[in-house]
Amino acid sequence: MADPYFLQSLGLSGFRAYLQPKTFDFSKKRCLAIFAPNGSGRSSVIDALEFMFSKDGTLERLGQRTINNQAGPVAMAHNLSEEAKIAPAVTIGVVSGKDATNGSRPATGTKRPIPAVATTLNACFAVPPIIRGHALRTFVEIHTPEQRYTDVANWLQLGPLVEVQKNIRALRTQVKAASEDGTALQRADTQLARETAQVVKAWDSVAILAYANTSVLAPLDAVLVLMALTAGDPAYIELEVRAKAEENKIGLAGLRQISNAAAALWSEVTDAESGKTVVGGAIPTFDAALGALSAAVAEEAEERGKAASTMFQALWKAAEPLFAEGVPAPAVCPVCETPVTDSAAGSAGAIREHIAKHLEELADYAAAKKVLDAAKTAATKAHTQLVAALPGLIGLLGDDEAKLKADLIAYQTGIAGWPQAAVPASADIVASIAKLLAMLDQAIVDIESKQGDHTYIKAKTKIDRLLELQSERDLALRTRTQLGKLSDALTAQATIISAEIRKKVQTLLDKLQTPMNDIYKRIQGAGAAPIRLELPAEDDTNQQRLNLLIDFAKNRTGVQPGGYLSDSQIHSVALALRMAAIKQFNAGAPIIALDDIVTSYDADHRRTIAGLIATMFGDCQILITTHDERFFNYLKDQLEAKAWHFTRIIGLDPAYGPRFADHKVSDEMIEARWAAGQSAANEMRQAEEEWLLGICRDFGVSVHIRPLERAYSYERSELASALAGLLKDAKLVPGIRAE
Repeated sequence: MADPYFLQSLGLSGFRAYLQPKTFDFSKKRCLAIFAPNGSGRSSVIDALEFMFSKDGTLERLGQRTINNQAGPVAMAHNLSEEAKIAPAVTIGVVSGKDATNGSRPATGTKRPIPAVATTLNACFAVPPIIRGHALRTFVEIHTPEQRYTDVANWLQLGPLVEVQKNIRALRTQVKAASEDGTALQRADTQLARETAQVVKAWDSVAILAYANTSVLAPLDAVLVLMALTAGDPAYIELEVRAKAEENKIGLAGLRQISNAAAALWSEVTDAESGKTVVGGAIPTFDAALGALSAAVAEEAEERGKAASTMFQALWKAAEPLFAEGVPAPAVCPVCETPVTDSAAGSAGAIREHIAKHLEELADYAAAKKVLDAAKTAATKAHTQLVAALPGLIGLLGDDEAKLKADLIAYQTGIAGWPQAAVPASADIVASIAKLLAMLDQAIVDIESKQGDHTYIKAKTKIDRLLELQSERDLALRTRTQLGKLSDALTAQATIISAEIRKKVQTLLDKLQTPMNDIYKRIQGAGAAPIRLELPAEDDTNQQRLNLLIDFAKNRTGVQPGGYLSDSQIHSVALALRMAAIKQFNAGAPIIALDDIVTSYDADHRRTIAGLIATMFGDCQILITTHDERFFNYLKDQLEAKAWHFTRIIGLDPAYGPRFADHKVSDEMIEARWAAGQSAANEMRQAEEEWLLGICRDFGVSVHIRPLERAYSYERSELASALAGLLKDAKLVPGIRAE
């Protein structure tokens, strides 16, 4: 088995409360306990670990961006780091056996990449190694059984099995929903109601058959009756024969098709409002376009004659401003330099009138040319529409209209030659079409009066649509049946798979429950009710749940802890579970960071937890931060000094960071600030306090007990007075030498 990983060093620079670089060395003493009042940078050490191992390069409470109540990653950098020219970063050194490595992670920028050494450690953390007191209750009181199952399954390294369970359950849900989905059947009912004009609104084979016989077939032939709605029914076969025969002769639909094709060429409609007769169609439109084109050609030719000198248009346009009224006229022609008085016009005014006349003629010509272009476009469009409409009527005319068909073909040939050839007259064609339309209208009226809209072709189309809807509905029913069978099969498979996964999970849960209850009983006492991590019953379809239960009393067994335990007991449940899981599943990197975990405990429980850490977690590397001095002293009393480093934060210097009790300012540090041209007043005052404190401690001077909130913070004057009093009592007051 490979050697486990341990932290060898942790460095903070410009990160959270730590402005100046601070390195915690674990090479000699593997574990660390820090005591500090609130607001002095205590938790920044744990923040540094969280940031180093974070996949998103931030802290959970800060979030990935500044939004709502989250400050975003920008809050990780010390607010004075940029001014002090310190790059915010966290650095760790790691050792495994004799192999040491390190890595650094910047706390600013958009990417903040995770170093390789942190990735290596993350791979060893099945359970998050950081336990914060304020978040302990979440697992017990807030997480749902599904969330709890996912968390524990990941601790047990059963993530792939959880995904299998999720996928099977999702597939079962989808298939079951599809097997119960009635959308296709509802759609068939909706289409049926539309096809039967709301006569049959829901699928009823008897009602549909009755509708087909009475409403579709009876108007055509009362003897023609369907016995069943199938394509093999004798009545349906007879309907096919009659519909085919009807297709071979002109029926109502055919007459209407011919009428529409003829009306596309020429039609006469009476306007309902004015009562006037309006002629339309491709032939009248083309004739009108040709008339407009002819008039435009004549107008354009006439205006072109008036403005024969159009080539001089640009010249006249350029000359117009030179001879404009109110503008000093040039004395000589700007083109040929002939004096204006010697020109044919004889004066500037005559030239102005000459220019205005020709420009007016040019404007009339331009307007005529625009009208001509528009007429050509309209004639071309009308010609295209006429050429496209002629084949429609020609193709529908039979032998009874052979003469009209021949005339239309001849007219079509003549029209095709335009504009290179002259257009044939359309009067005879129009008269023939008018006669044809009158005949068709009368024929349609006669047929409708006898038969209405009922034809064998339409009847077959209606019956075919009903058959199509029946096929769609039968397919939907078969699909639902097959999906139901598939759902049952998936349920059976899921039951087998979940049972096997359940055995595996339960076996591993049993390994976790024993150490968890050992820890819980050590904290709460031997009489504490054991905690149970239970999966749902085997017959429960949703096995992806994990219940956290206790037997509170004989008549309260298997209940949720949140409703029966005190705050400290709930705290103990969560703490026991997390610490047991870390010890059990993080063997590759047995590192535990505890941030203020004893806030809900009394003195006895705090002493017990200190003893628990000493006896059960001696093989782990533990980092503890606390604001509880009594707990800190319990740790010092019960933990081995050779493995633990105990330190206090005695103040927070905004221009430096947390000041530790064992942190002393050296002469070299003061000289370095002087050499850099910086003030060293704070450092000198700190050095004086440290010297006085060290001397007073060595002499064992007596000091007054301070208020609790400043129990270990003394002014320089107090230390100096205490030292002076000691020296005076010992008659060690130095004499004053006279000069």
